[in-house]
Amino acid sequence: MLGLPLTGLLILGIDGDHHFNTLPYYTSDGATEQWSELAQRVEPFSLINQNGEAFGSEELAGKVWIAAFFPTNTPHVAQFTKQLLWPNFRYRDESDIMTVCFTLDAAYDRPEVLKKYVDRNTRYNGFPGKWQFLTGDQNRIDALVEESFMIQRDAAEPNNIATLWLVDEQGYLRGVYHAASEDAIKDAVEDIALLQKEMDEAAYKRKKALEELSDEPPLPILGPPEHTVPSFALTAADSSEFSHRNIGGRLRIVDFFFTRCPTICPIMSSQMARLQAQLINRGMQNDVLLLSHSVDPEHDTPARLQQYGQKLGRNPAIWEMLTGDKEDIFDLARNGYFLTALESDTAAGGIFHSDIFALIDAENRIRGYYDGTDTDEVDKLMKDTYRLWITPESKP
Repeated sequence: MLGLPLTGLLILGIDGDHHFNTLPYYTSDGATEQWSELAQRVEPFSLINQNGEAFGSEELAGKVWIAAFFPTNTPHVAQFTKQLLWPNFRYRDESDIMTVCFTLDAAYDRPEVLKKYVDRNTRYNGFPGKWQFLTGDQNRIDALVEESFMIQRDAAEPNNIATLWLVDEQGYLRGVYHAASEDAIKDAVEDIALLQKEMDEAAYKRKKALEELSDEPPLPILGPPEHTVPSFALTAADSSEFSHRNIGGRLRIVDFFFTRCPTICPIMSSQMARLQAQLINRGMQNDVLLLSHSVDPEHDTPARLQQYGQKLGRNPAIWEMLTGDKEDIFDLARNGYFLTALESDTAAGGIFHSDIFALIDAENRIRGYYDGTDTDEVDKLMKDTYRLWITPESKP
């Protein structure tokens, strides 16, 4: 018999009952019907699968998967396998539904051991690789279990984890189940169907949007030939370094402002807050980054930016506010984005800067300029951002 659910997951409410019309998102405080910045997402990882190959979050992008945690030498392996075979067989012919197991005994579960287990249980699958069993550095696996999957392990039986998670195509936790409960596994099968419906609806919207845009010319590439936004290293509102390495291939919308600005900056910041809400409503929050650079870094410390952002409802996962060396910021504005940033005795607040929002693509190219104080212009920016988002391959 499998052990009881662990304490941390009892808080989340593993009780076999569904209380949501759509699947919830899970946070460390419980479940919520809508996505929020607190929604728990599996952090990027790379381990070794049963074939001795690297496998991780990159290979799982765009797929729905059930996550299980056990070693193949546990007394409960037969019970785990029985439960996992059900959803695996139900979705055996669907390439975007997967089963992913994480060993809790990497010293025993070498790839050759895991391969025998997987081969024995996936002979009827319509697609190869649908069932992955991962091993590797045990400390890394343990950290994933405890941090990404929020599982508090029993010190007396650390390898007896009765929890199964359902993870959506973006890596968010969307369902939690007890491996010993057949009713819970039935729920998991139904929940996978709900996630499939979400994905199908999103794919349909994307298809319709692509059809509507098919006759429109691609967005231009602005600036000198071959120009891309240069590398940079500044300071985020949480006092950590934020550089070009943190962009991660995301689209971004960029502006320059300062918190003491008495004229255009409050309007620009409210428009940024509106963009943040629209990105969340369209499900674009993981792929588009808002970057606001302070042109008054001597006053705009990280603590000041935190306070300013809190008043605007800033979500740090989507909207970053940056400070740093003044000359670095001015140079990035002028030579990176071709925007104005300079000290001025005649400008309100002593600094003159552009009221422009710049749209930057995943290749660090400037694709549009928009008046950040004009709602119609910002609406056009949102439309163009969506266009780049659904057609990342489009080039002039």
